[in-house]
Amino acid sequence: MANKVIFTDLDGTLLNENYRCDRALELIKDLNVPIVFVSAKTRFEQEVFRRMLGIVDPFVVEDGSAVYLPKNYFGRRVGVERDGYEALILGVDREVIIRHLLSLKDRHYIKSYAFMSVEEIAEVTGLSLEMAELAKRREFSETIVEADGEVIDYLQKFFNVQIGGKFIHVYGKGADKGKAVRLLTKFYKDLYGEVVTIGIGNSYTDIPMLKEVDIPAVVRNRDGWIDVDFEVYKAEGVATDGWIEVVKKFVLSDP
Repeated sequence: MANKVIFTDLDGTLLNENYRCDRALELIKDLNVPIVFVSAKTRFEQEVFRRMLGIVDPFVVEDGSAVYLPKNYFGRRVGVERDGYEALILGVDREVIIRHLLSLKDRHYIKSYAFMSVEEIAEVTGLSLEMAELAKRREFSETIVEADGEVIDYLQKFFNVQIGGKFIHVYGKGADKGKAVRLLTKFYKDLYGEVVTIGIGNSYTDIPMLKEVDIPAVVRNRDGWIDVDFEVYKAEGVATDGWIEVVKKFVLSDP
């Protein structure tokens, strides 16, 4: 029987609108499959949820800008050593992006995490001060809350620019959620042989991830599902409820 691997977005997917996932906790404890976070969130934010849920698998940060892995997770060294992990860096250092923003800031309106206080980030996101501080500690990307069109046009010449559910994500052109999932899928196949990959998301930024998995699924947002041009499973549940629905259907049973 093929081993199953879950690749999942966090905000609006595993996490509800209050950034909670309590209802999924017991289910996750009973799962014996890798759960790989694939999110725009920073390493520091994701570590909070990894500890909360007892997850020890690789995770993809900042829209595919880097993959962090526990040391020797795949039985061999993968990537470079970074802060106690093995890391595959696919994007650029955040400072590269900030330098471009600083060159524009005198002439254009830009409201982004780099130029905001932790308190301001907490206010626009609904995060606690503690989580807002972790969100601000970006390594490979920048989150823009507001900027004029000329700023976005300029940034697109040098970086990936993705419009998320609330904000605009800017990160290196070499970074991609799909590329990160593709790399990890290869490593899992090398380790396990045959694998079946399940991808769960809710946003247009999740599409590159969903295109790389065997079973792509989208959970419902309050206003419905995202539109995609390929076949996906559409969960009836919103956010965490939809996530649980997908896992029960495709992981805890044999579809």
